[in-house]
Amino acid sequence: MTRQTADAFELRLFPHGDTEFGVELIQDQNGRAERKVVRCWGTNLLAVNDHLLDALRVSGYRPTDLQRTRRKPFAFTEAVGVRLGLLLLAVKPLQKTRRIEDVSMAVRELADDEAFYWYAKTTDSQHGRRAQRAFRDLVSDR
Repeated sequence: MTRQTADAFELRLFPHGDTEFGVELIQDQNGRAERKVVRCWGTNLLAVNDHLLDALRVSGYRPTDLQRTRRKPFAFTEAVGVRLGLLLLAVKPLQKTRRIEDVSMAVRELADDEAFYWYAKTTDSQHGRRAQRAFRDLVSDR
């Protein structure tokens, strides 16, 4: 996973409710197919909104581009997509704000190679859910 193209990941927005939106992170599989990494919405998405805005800025977008009505996906490099995917996978099932904040800080502090390692573990088709829980437990106490 060392490829650094602008189209390694896409972030698509979808309407959620009457006024809100959710996000869906899609990974390009070297031009062969797309793989949905995660969908996230609601309180958990709002809690990590700073990461989402940072990912947009790093990728050359303006924060104001993030609107419910947007139809064109955002393109991210692999490094940005991996970090955002890991974060969204880790916080999606959480309900306690303190744990979401712990995971958010931990993902921000991860070195790139650690982020790639945990992303690979958490998106594994057989053991991904177990790895997601292990990551959450590692970076945040209950």
